[in-house]
Amino acid sequence: MAKDDVSDNDLIKIIRNKNRESYSFIMERYKGKLFSYLYRLIGNKDEVEDILQDVFIKTYRSLKSYDTKKKFSSWIYRIAHNEAINHIKRKSLKKFISWEDISSTKDKLEMSESDNIPEGIWIRKEETKKVNRAIDNIPFKYKQVLILRYYSDKSYDEISDILKKPVNTVGTLINRAKKRLQKEIEKLDKK
Repeated sequence: MAKDDVSDNDLIKIIRNKNRESYSFIMERYKGKLFSYLYRLIGNKDEVEDILQDVFIKTYRSLKSYDTKKKFSSWIYRIAHNEAINHIKRKSLKKFISWEDISSTKDKLEMSESDNIPEGIWIRKEETKKVNRAIDNIPFKYKQVLILRYYSDKSYDEISDILKKPVNTVGTLINRAKKRLQKEIEKLDKK
């Protein structure tokens, strides 16, 4: 079986029909994406690996209750999101997101040719540091929607499923998050 040719829902049906080994395809398919998402929320590699393991265990145990008419990726992201929230609550973490290298994400600012010269590279690094500091000051509810939308490429509908919030609320949260980020960046510019 070519794992890339099989949809998530078809894999779930195969796993439910007692082919448990096929679950490794699901894990392989989602490990990197979920790790990236959780790392942005938690910021600690070892803790994220533990949480990810819990996510895959919970997902496997809950496969019988999964509705194959819905999108699997939203369902597994919801489980990951809940595990991250539970971890944060247990650890009483103050810092929720570490966006260490914002310039490496796909939503980075377009680099101009002048960015290839040393001064441009230095300016880019300074801007990245400023954005990272600004993001650290945004409330968690805004950080999580920005991560899901811009770093995990989730649609408003998917974010709605993951966060269990109406689509309109998701849109509002994203708009507010952008405004809060802009205000934080402006504050840092004044310093």
